Amino acid sequence: MSGRYEELEDKGLVRIEEENGGTSSKKEAEFQYTAVPQWKTVFTLFVLFVTTVVSMNLPIKAKEGRAACVILATAFLWMTEALPLMITALIPAIMFPLVGIMDTKEVCAKYFNYVSMLMMGTFLVAESVEACGLHRRIALKILSLLGRGEAMLMLGASLCTWILSMFMSNTATTAMMLPIVGSIVQSLREINESMGETLLTVKFDSNDEGKDSTKVDIVRADGSRLDTKQFKWFCKGLLLSVPYGASIGGIATLTGTPPNLVLKSIFEATFPGQKSVDYQTWFTVAFPLSLILIIAGWTFLCLVYARSSYWNLITGKFIWDKSGNTYKGKNKEVQKWRHVNKTIRKEYRKLGGLRFPEVILILMVILLILLWLLRVLEGADGWAEVHAKTIGKMDGEGKYKVYLKDAWVVITLALFLFVIPTENPFRGSCKLKPDPGTEKFTRIKRLLDLETVLKKTPWDVLFILGGGYAIAAGCKDSGLSAWIGEQFSFLHNSPHVVIALVVSSFVAILTEFASNTASTTLLLPVLISLSQAIKVHPLYLMMTGTLSASLAFCLPSATGPNALVFAFKEIKVLDMIRTGLAMNAISVLITVAATSTWVYTMLDLNEYPCWADPNDNITCNFTMNSPP
Repeated sequence: MSGRYEELEDKGLVRIEEENGGTSSKKEAEFQYTAVPQWKTVFTLFVLFVTTVVSMNLPIKAKEGRAACVILATAFLWMTEALPLMITALIPAIMFPLVGIMDTKEVCAKYFNYVSMLMMGTFLVAESVEACGLHRRIALKILSLLGRGEAMLMLGASLCTWILSMFMSNTATTAMMLPIVGSIVQSLREINESMGETLLTVKFDSNDEGKDSTKVDIVRADGSRLDTKQFKWFCKGLLLSVPYGASIGGIATLTGTPPNLVLKSIFEATFPGQKSVDYQTWFTVAFPLSLILIIAGWTFLCLVYARSSYWNLITGKFIWDKSGNTYKGKNKEVQKWRHVNKTIRKEYRKLGGLRFPEVILILMVILLILLWLLRVLEGADGWAEVHAKTIGKMDGEGKYKVYLKDAWVVITLALFLFVIPTENPFRGSCKLKPDPGTEKFTRIKRLLDLETVLKKTPWDVLFILGGGYAIAAGCKDSGLSAWIGEQFSFLHNSPHVVIALVVSSFVAILTEFASNTASTTLLLPVLISLSQAIKVHPLYLMMTGTLSASLAFCLPSATGPNALVFAFKEIKVLDMIRTGLAMNAISVLITVAATSTWVYTMLDLNEYPCWADPNDNITCNFTMNSPP
């Protein structure tokens, strides 16, 4: 059994505490491992039992109450993580048929559809980029261009993570960036030691001349030296810029983070046939917001953790010339940042020249973005519309039916990832046929393989997305959405921007304690009901809530990026809370301002649409364009 405990300890499932100079017994370690799962088991069974009993004993006509019981049970299990999130997402598939909300066929059909395929294809492309190391090359190249001062280095770290997280998992991007930033911190620490900046000034009394001072070098037992207070402070800001950039970058694109696709899925499930947001629309309205947030976040972190460097950069006091060889400023600063930049360039040179798979993936990602942006155009025919006219089939409104959607683009390109080899076949380095007389032939490696997909695809997100579909459909079919809307009817005369501010603040706080995907899945049906009660376009509050779900900067448990940066010894809980609270407040105000101005105008949210009113199904004139 000792091998089993060592395996669990290596995986972090148990922790054997030191006791009386030794280690605790294996029996104690076993208790530490089994106590939590036992508690979760009891809690899960209790929640499911209570939900079933209460739901089954409600009056037959009280479908709203039954749906609310199931949703609350799912919410409790999601927030406590008593079960894995993806398994908890299956609760509606079990409970809705049991309590008579939806039949099994109806609820199961919600779990995998067009949006799920869109998310799946995005995962495949991101996994291929990560597998070939292209994301690391991009990050090091940006840092080599910007890593020339404290403020510029923080900007480089923020921008790298921000750009990559638009197309990759926020957690995976952060996991890749933090070791790079950590190596830069260590390089700076070594430079400080070599330049004598770790020496401490000590004052002492002299009998003849009063007080005097000298510099001493304090060395730890392991031979390392103490960091100066200023250096420690800068390291905190540099490390925090990575998770902040990851969270903000996910806002910019529809596929950047799961909550964005949760909005699309729940909106289309609640209002079938109505125009939602495609990749182009989302990018147009959300990218400017993300850009403003990353600039505001970088400015805020600089003012807190690198104020002097920031003002020197703004005023142009320290500027590199065009050759990149001279630096206007103090000699020590010149030497320090030249060395840092040299270290970054050294890491970049280790990658070698662009390899065949990296070139192919760069072209494929560019092609993917262009196809998404040019699929449907305003005032002209996009390539999908040209294809629709070629097919020549009309929809019910006499318009050409567009068959090729965003999901088709990414799934088609993802398919080629399993076809294109990792070696350039035109240079002879990749054998397409076995040598004469060879009985066995090793298969050609592709840009993506099934083993990588099964191992790295976040299947839990797909399950949670399906659970969101089921919850939204259950709220609508049971009448719970209408009942919630009636309870918020008193807000009808309140300013919409005030309601949006309350929604944004509440969602930002909630996501500090629960998964942002689970939070948006639970709250978006409620926000739809609220919008119907106060006669506001549903997308107004849904966009506000969804964008705010990415603004979780306070707690290590809030997001994967926060948890990863907390593993560094330089970051304490107090640092994250103190900085995160201010960052949350700034981001909420900017988000509400965005959704109430250009998002409001560009998505044409100034009128409450008749199709959103659940009581106006007869008189509503459904003349809006169907989603292409």
